[in-house]
Amino acid sequence: MPVLPSGGVTSARLVLHAALAGVYGGIVVALFLLLLNPAAAAGDEATLALTLLPVVIGYTLTAAIAWPLLYGGLRFFASHPLQVDRFSLRYLMGFHVANAGVILYSGWATLSRFRRVLDPVAADRFAATCLALSLAWACAALVTIVPRLRRGFWPQAAAAGLALASLLVAGRAGRPADAAPGPLPDEAPGRAPLPARRLVLLNFDGGDLETILTLQAQGKLPAFSRLIQEGAYGRLRSLVPCEAAVTRTTLVTGKLPYRHGVRNGQARRFFNLGPWIEVAPVGIGFDFLQAPFLERRALAVTDRASLALWEIVGLAGGAGEAAGWEIDPDRERASGGAASVSGPLPSWLEDFMDPEAIERNDPTARALILEIARALEADARIMKDLERLLGEGRPGVAALSFPGLDRIAHHFLRYTRPRDFGNVSEREIDLYGRALEGYYRRIDAIVAGVLDGGGDGTVVFVTSTHGMDPVSLGERLRPRSGGGAPRSGTHEKGPDGFLFARGPDTRRGHRLGKGSIADAVPTALYALGLPLARDLDGSILTGAFEDTYTFDHPVTVIGSYEAGR
Repeated sequence: MPVLPSGGVTSARLVLHAALAGVYGGIVVALFLLLLNPAAAAGDEATLALTLLPVVIGYTLTAAIAWPLLYGGLRFFASHPLQVDRFSLRYLMGFHVANAGVILYSGWATLSRFRRVLDPVAADRFAATCLALSLAWACAALVTIVPRLRRGFWPQAAAAGLALASLLVAGRAGRPADAAPGPLPDEAPGRAPLPARRLVLLNFDGGDLETILTLQAQGKLPAFSRLIQEGAYGRLRSLVPCEAAVTRTTLVTGKLPYRHGVRNGQARRFFNLGPWIEVAPVGIGFDFLQAPFLERRALAVTDRASLALWEIVGLAGGAGEAAGWEIDPDRERASGGAASVSGPLPSWLEDFMDPEAIERNDPTARALILEIARALEADARIMKDLERLLGEGRPGVAALSFPGLDRIAHHFLRYTRPRDFGNVSEREIDLYGRALEGYYRRIDAIVAGVLDGGGDGTVVFVTSTHGMDPVSLGERLRPRSGGGAPRSGTHEKGPDGFLFARGPDTRRGHRLGKGSIADAVPTALYALGLPLARDLDGSILTGAFEDTYTFDHPVTVIGSYEAGR
């Protein structure tokens, strides 16, 4: 017997009750956006209302369609037809429990994912809001599940009132708080001493410390062997979301994302006007549902609101140069990149693949060759800047980020670490297994050039903002679209990066405890003899320096390098 009467009256009433539950859920999602993006909440009320209206409408319509269909599917084999009153608290609260449960789960998941990029005050307010709404939801779920309570009007009414009251209280928490005053400088940045020496920072995202140590122990990375023997090294804790824009900006500013202003890989805004939204609730299809109203743009290091290391050094009168930090291999991979492989294949491919793989007219092989070509092309552009900057002898900073290794690790990790995947054949290992090792040899040659060309008085930092993990099983089973190369590596969970530091005053052969990617700037400033600023979130990795250097060079501190920009 069908679930719903043929007249459709009950169907319409189910849709109405689900839509009312959807309005509540849409308001909660809008509230989440305000709490996660305090700068957006501080805009004018008319623009803010225009921004949040499609959010409420979108989730109302989604709930009005999805929940009656699911409920109808559950009752398909019911023995009696369904009858729904014009207004039934029982069905309203049932749909509310289902709908709000999904949204609140999204809220807690969002807090877990973005905790380290949120202002601590905003994060606490968001957590308190989720807790208040969750407690009210738990009461509604109890009333909905227990048969005796489910049939009573007053328990249902009390649960509904509690849900509305918790929403009103949470709404007050969504109002923008007064901005906290910034740090006041104790000393003007212009009075800071000149940099004492030159520092070259080389960044290779996607680099894995264990892989480097293994290849170095096998004698395959002589430049990294020098870094280990003549300097100090250790792990750097990365960030989640592990987007290039977020982690790189943190590395080069020494500040956490809520301070430097780049909190995600992309920003969105509604109707091409109003404030940009960087953090949105996860797991509820926000971008999909709001796609007709959204304008998106990718974020990069250039969107930062704080000074980068090379700018700080420039303020102190030193040379400050940078290259490659705005190149995001993940974004370029999504867009297809610029390089192409056609005609005779270049001879350098033999450094990365078995000759048979090069000769095969196989889509996977061709796609992997294309990824290598794109990685080499991107790094070659940065190499031109490196060669130019190495010729400058003035004290200061030259900071360069090479995107190629990250791209190669995304696609060739399965052939280098086959045990982590379990379905890699011996033939695939023979064909593609040396590609990632070949690229580590490439970056080793880049490091060697800096060690030889920089001189004994140059400090060399080699960093990675994150490592690379195997993709999940679900990602491996997902069919590929567009015929691209298979993707086997991910940094979604923020695997550790690393720091190698080598210079005239660094400890030799010393392994550091785990630091943070925000520690690179304070450590570099200390190595250059420049003051630290109180508004930096990172700390000096003092274990990288000889005791005599730390004794003779006490730390000097100013309020902020940002004053008077």
